[in-house]
Amino acid sequence: MLKKFLFLILSLAWVAQAAAAPPPDEALKVTTEQLQKLIQANHKTYQADLPKFYEAVDDVVVPRFDVPYIAQLVLATNYKPASDEQRKRFATAFKNMMVKAYANAMLDNYDSIEIDWLPVRLGEGDKTALVNTTMKSSGGKAYAIGFRVRKIAEDWKVFDIAVENISLITNFRTQLNAEIKKSGLDDVIARMERGDFTQVAQQNVAK
Repeated sequence: MLKKFLFLILSLAWVAQAAAAPPPDEALKVTTEQLQKLIQANHKTYQADLPKFYEAVDDVVVPRFDVPYIAQLVLATNYKPASDEQRKRFATAFKNMMVKAYANAMLDNYDSIEIDWLPVRLGEGDKTALVNTTMKSSGGKAYAIGFRVRKIAEDWKVFDIAVENISLITNFRTQLNAEIKKSGLDDVIARMERGDFTQVAQQNVAK
């Protein structure tokens, strides 16, 4: 009876530990290291077959991002009047645009970037956090990259990235909503799906 009781207590403790969300920086580290290992093992294959690399990024990196919430933040006042279909199409198109915009940079620099993970700053109620990092290139340049995350179902999801304190979400919100004002949401979504804004995404991350 005592053994069964101890086993029950240990089982409950294990389940509680497994259900608890990892620290936000650890969650990001795991995703980063997983992608780096995939690129290292398949670098030539991915260089020759970019769609295959996009699939890998979709499987490993995209789940770490709160894509629907990012789409809502980018659309801002255009989100509420948008239909469910428009919201889904915009979120998918935005996600694909970002993946394609950064794919070449990921492949070219995966083994030449050193990441220093700084102390995490938790938000009110421990439901959001800011994970600051310093990314150093082999050439000696250092960039301050901050990941804003929020807790969803006991996991941490990224909803914004700040490059040198400049929010990518704010940049895209300004640029895309200006285009929506000119030609409408459906037209902007169609252009995103064609890849018309990929260069804009590349310029944003390079700022």
